[in-house]
Amino acid sequence: MKLAVAIIHGIGTQPDCRDGEGQHAFAQSLIAGLRRRLGVDAEQVAFQSLYWASVLDKRQVAYLERLDDQPVRWRWMRRLVTLFLGDASGYRKVSEAYDTTYEEVHQCLRAGLNALRAKVDGDTPLVVLAHSLGGHIFSNFTWDQQGINQTPSCPHDPFLALETLAGLITFGCNIPLFTFACDPVVPIRFPGHCLSEPVRQQARWLNLYAPADLLGYPLRPLPSYAAVVAEDRAMPVGPWYARYTPLSHLAYWDDRRFQNYVAGYLQQLLAACPGKPGRD
Repeated sequence: MKLAVAIIHGIGTQPDCRDGEGQHAFAQSLIAGLRRRLGVDAEQVAFQSLYWASVLDKRQVAYLERLDDQPVRWRWMRRLVTLFLGDASGYRKVSEAYDTTYEEVHQCLRAGLNALRAKVDGDTPLVVLAHSLGGHIFSNFTWDQQGINQTPSCPHDPFLALETLAGLITFGCNIPLFTFACDPVVPIRFPGHCLSEPVRQQARWLNLYAPADLLGYPLRPLPSYAAVVAEDRAMPVGPWYARYTPLSHLAYWDDRRFQNYVAGYLQQLLAACPGKPGRD
């Protein structure tokens, strides 16, 4: 495999349903769409979904069930608020030693990356596609890992150390909302240290947001982010009834233009990757 692609979901409940490859439901249509667009090049790309919803979903649903006999109104909207905002508030890092949610979410990412690593070599360039809160989570995960790494030397397994990170595509990303308590605001180091020069030249952090997506934001206006984010692209996504509404936040996955954009960048990276024999 020449390239590894990890896909991480964002806020909202996500069923733990997997296909025969072990890919979670949230990523299946995107993976299928990218493979169609990549054609024969798809044989050189290993995909893996990174699933973390199980850490918080059970707690949120259990609380909502306890409201059944309470005189609350707008239950459907209350459910959306709980499942969406509950992810963001539940994931936050706190100082108490007994709180493990932050680390549990990161362990889910680590498990997914280990599964992806089993399909590729340790020096394989990595691209991460991160939706919504998944962008913030992956940014934190990378920040913590980079604090462990011996910079600028290459670790024993550069892939798992995220030092082969060559592409980051955030979509519907709300990282700015989590930066206002930080002064100064410092982004992750990008790209990874252990890339060949041709791949490094093509390494990009690309950020896409639908103009009507209330949870998707440009990143380059953040202090220091213009140095690592190559592009903020406004892209209406979804069917006609969602494209110009906040519902567009959930519409990236199946959107034709979005899939074309991502596939085009993957082909650009593949052209820069050195030839490698496939792995079983």
